[in-house]
Amino acid sequence: MTTILAVVGDLHINSTVGLLTPTINLDDGGTYTVSDEQRTIWNNWLSFWKEVSAVAKKHKANVWTVLNGDMVDVFVKHETVQIITRNDADVFGMALDTIMPAVDVSDKVFVIRGTSAHGRSGGVIEEKVAEDINAVKDGDKHSWWEMLLECDRVLFDITHHGRLGGMAWTKANSLNKLVGELIIAYRDSKKRPDVAIRSHMHQYARSDDSLDMAAYALPAWQLKTEFVHRLAKVGTADIGGMYFICDKGQYTPVVKRYPTRERSAWRR
Repeated sequence: MTTILAVVGDLHINSTVGLLTPTINLDDGGTYTVSDEQRTIWNNWLSFWKEVSAVAKKHKANVWTVLNGDMVDVFVKHETVQIITRNDADVFGMALDTIMPAVDVSDKVFVIRGTSAHGRSGGVIEEKVAEDINAVKDGDKHSWWEMLLECDRVLFDITHHGRLGGMAWTKANSLNKLVGELIIAYRDSKKRPDVAIRSHMHQYARSDDSLDMAAYALPAWQLKTEFVHRLAKVGTADIGGMYFICDKGQYTPVVKRYPTRERSAWRR
């Protein structure tokens, strides 16, 4: 039976430039209303899952979803004002509400832990969310650091942390290197991964088509933060996710990237 594997990462729920439901009621009685750009990201999020659901219905397929790390921002190692609340209970509720469009269309959900610079050491919030939604477990834990996932005979190597080249023309170099590393790592295995998926860098890229396996870096669901502005990254934020249509050992990758507001020139 065909299976749709949907993979999204870097939601950064609780960031003032991250993914969020349009209105948040906070513990102290206040309300946070998203910005216009955040509302656009939310609408893109809904569109992504509507498309995944429609494709699954067309193929009479199951949907497996991987939430690939940095689900929330409860702690940021760089000093910032771009956090809505420091209350973990509020953030937990935000996360559950925000990921429900994904959970509602999915037959199975896998939660990958991200970096402690956002979700606290040990991925504590992601683990709690995974437990609440009854995500597929890694032994006794409800969330994963890394995983090998076989989806309709297609083997995926998935973890949050990944690397990309620093320039537009070198961006894919790290993914090509990753493919080489995985080929060597699995040289004695009966089956090596067909696809590697990484997040963390907030930009879409893929390895060279000529290689024996594919590696993808996922876009994110967060606009440019003040930290990214300080890094002087050129261009707008890369918003979106991917899904793979898997059937009998073959797969078709689909990347969805959504436009964000470009800078406009000031004129007299």
